[in-house]
Amino acid sequence: MAKLVASTFIGSGSLWLYLDNELVMQNSDTLTLEIEDNAEYIVHWFVKGVPGSSYSITISSPREAQYQMTRGLGRSGKGFDSFHFKLWNLNTKNLPKQLAYD
Repeated sequence: MAKLVASTFIGSGSLWLYLDNELVMQNSDTLTLEIEDNAEYIVHWFVKGVPGSSYSITISSPREAQYQMTRGLGRSGKGFDSFHFKLWNLNTKNLPKQLAYD
């Protein structure tokens, strides 16, 4: 198991952060969440607020998921994005078969 450590900030509005389509954070918050090794994840978010206001997302752990972003909302006052990461623990015996052939 690994720990996902994340924080979010939104100046004026609402922010929803998802891990594999499960809501894990809202608005300005911090999070530490246990996640499984030897898996792939998608982090995605939606933001709605006052045009021109800023928001940020930081993921500091695990290393494979490290991410830092600060943006301002455009005229629509809406934003979204995503990224994908793989978490392989090479010290475990239950590795996916594809790693045995890489």
